[in-house]
Amino acid sequence: MILPKVLAAAEQRQARRLTDLLDWLAIPSVSADPRRTADVRRAARWLASWQRARGAMVDLRPTPQGRDVVVARWPAAPGARQVVIYGHYDVQPAGPGWSSHPFRPVIRDGVIYARGANDDKGQLFAHLCALDAWPGLLPAEVIVIAEGAEEVGSTGFAGVIDEIARQLRPMAVIVSDTERYDDGTPTVTISQRGRLAATLTVDTGGTAVHAGRLGGAVVDPSLVLADALRTLRDQLFVTSVPISSTAVVRTDTAVRRSARGRATLGADLDERITLHGSIGVTRLVAGTGGASLPSQASAVLDLRLPPHSDPADVVRRARGLLLRCGPRGARVQLHFTRGTPALDLTPDRLVRQAVDAACVAVHGRPPVYVRSGGTIPAVGVLARALRIRPLLLGFGPPGGNAHGPDETLDIAGWAAAVRMSATLLWTLTRPIRGDPVPVSRRRDHHGEIRRFPCGERPVQLEGEER
Repeated sequence: MILPKVLAAAEQRQARRLTDLLDWLAIPSVSADPRRTADVRRAARWLASWQRARGAMVDLRPTPQGRDVVVARWPAAPGARQVVIYGHYDVQPAGPGWSSHPFRPVIRDGVIYARGANDDKGQLFAHLCALDAWPGLLPAEVIVIAEGAEEVGSTGFAGVIDEIARQLRPMAVIVSDTERYDDGTPTVTISQRGRLAATLTVDTGGTAVHAGRLGGAVVDPSLVLADALRTLRDQLFVTSVPISSTAVVRTDTAVRRSARGRATLGADLDERITLHGSIGVTRLVAGTGGASLPSQASAVLDLRLPPHSDPADVVRRARGLLLRCGPRGARVQLHFTRGTPALDLTPDRLVRQAVDAACVAVHGRPPVYVRSGGTIPAVGVLARALRIRPLLLGFGPPGGNAHGPDETLDIAGWAAAVRMSATLLWTLTRPIRGDPVPVSRRRDHHGEIRRFPCGERPVQLEGEER
């Protein structure tokens, strides 16, 4: 059987591959920072060179914004089916609050601390390490597509995918840019909310005036802005979608734990995150701080759209609501910059059978299926261009603090992700090859009888004695 050899090779190479990952994480590929443009290019070249050195044919596809899309083809036997793996190599700005330098990766107690460790270099690299462990030709041609602009809305990505879509007929598209449900449970995300980015402005004309001499006589744009935001919050999203019986619903306690001490609203928090629309204010601008009333105020908005909603309908409804906001002389405008529709990502039957079988083989249990409140623009692009529902298979650790300080990746979970990726490639091609997944039945660390790949040991969970 070839699969046990692949898994053994991955384990033997783990230390070297972790060193490679740390080198990649040290490149500050912050796509939102123009000062890091050269570093974003350097991260793309690193990824391309690493794959070329292991037999892949790699192209760097430019985008108008200068952030290349790395497209690598890992060869298979003639006539083999195709599998697409998507990820991104750009990262968020570091921000304050780190206990160590965000771009000088460190390992403490089996956990990597670095920007991009979770989102998304570490998750994508798990797939690459699985491909590297395969001797000879793969059971399917694997096309790895990695972009450098996911953290800024995947600008330019759609154009590249449209160019290469005619060459691709994948049996599966795999995206690993989400988190595991808990430490020992593989997780598939079956929906994501849509997103609209917008700017709401209020202009009352003229210039700033004395707050004492004219306060109460002139229209305060900040108060008009507050009324407009309240109107959108209370009236824009009025319905939700019934919860699917196939999805696991997180408890309110679990959601509050993820919020890390932030105040939360009411109950049914998982439903609020995944099935309701929401309006977030990511930036407010009003006044100069002196004793004067400004003539303008603005807010940058992040609107998350519930499943089955049409972004165009949301835009029309929002503008209609704002027509009634503000007194005479105040101009209220809502400008939308980009939108992403919500998606149903429930895997089709064959893909679900393959991922269930792979999870049982590696983890001793099938995956948990969850809904997500997040939005990955590239998922919608891939679904439209390739006419297939991507499989969102989360490798990130729960509470891995993506986008926050001290972003983490647990090495034990990452090693399991490498095994999962290799096994999934095998199970996806089983209907063609006709070979069973080699497994054995043994007791895990809790004394329960589980099925594991032949030659493999159960995953050691955090906190367990070795």
